Amino acid sequence: MNGKLSMEDLLTEAAGGTVEPEPDTTPAPAVEPEPDTTPAPAVEPEPDTTPAPAVEPEPAVVDPATDPTKQTEPKATDNKPNPMKEIRDKYTSEKSIREKMDGAIQRFTSGDYSFKLKDFVVDGKMDYDELITAMESADLKAKAESKGLSPEVQAEIERIEKEKVELEKQKLQVSMDRALTNLQLARSLKNEDINNFFKDSMASNKNPFRWLAQGGDLNDLYALIYRDKLLKSEVDRSVEAAKAKWEEEARRLNKVPASNPAQPTQPTTGNPSGLSMDALLEEAAKRVR
Repeated sequence: MNGKLSMEDLLTEAAGGTVEPEPDTTPAPAVEPEPDTTPAPAVEPEPDTTPAPAVEPEPAVVDPATDPTKQTEPKATDNKPNPMKEIRDKYTSEKSIREKMDGAIQRFTSGDYSFKLKDFVVDGKMDYDELITAMESADLKAKAESKGLSPEVQAEIERIEKEKVELEKQKLQVSMDRALTNLQLARSLKNEDINNFFKDSMASNKNPFRWLAQGGDLNDLYALIYRDKLLKSEVDRSVEAAKAKWEEEARRLNKVPASNPAQPTQPTTGNPSGLSMDALLEEAAKRVR
């Protein structure tokens, strides 16, 4: 499995659709315009030659909030241009066009077509949309002839197959959402763990969507992908449990019960010499003999 496949490609592949490999294109980095650091020329103020106006008496101060003749002008909307957004949009558009061009050329060079690239040059520029349309028509005609069908019938068959793939993709997506929820609850996983699970599955050539489509369980796939990690974790838990049990047993055996001061010490009964009953009987038997 190609590690560069997107989530949509994995879903399409599992649903039985065909994933066309993207051309290997290295996008050129976006060039950011350098800021204009040229200082603005200094503007000297012109001398004010206007004669001073006659001094008139100051009008009474009126509160603008209570003055009915005072109208507040709305503030102009500050629509500042965003040069970085314009650069990103331009880069995304150019990248999409470049990928379409590279894909069309790669398809043309790997196929067998009766027309030539110069047939699609208009005013010195290649019309890639016309080229792609011509290649699709030629591929459809060749596929129909190989099956003994008309191009119209072959086009209808491909349309039905595409609809089936889309329907299967929708069913798989619903099943995947349900399966991921169950996996997260069963193993207490976070969203980051799920993302790593998909990445590690792809690195192991295991498509989670295909695994699910074939009747597999994501919990089993998780155990397969992380087998060594889960085994080590299980061993560590077993060792810790055994250690805790051993320490508890050791504390129980070495624990001496404390005396209860509320109860008097019971007098020691038996032989003051410290001999047991059997020893006393044996000693008495020797004396009788």
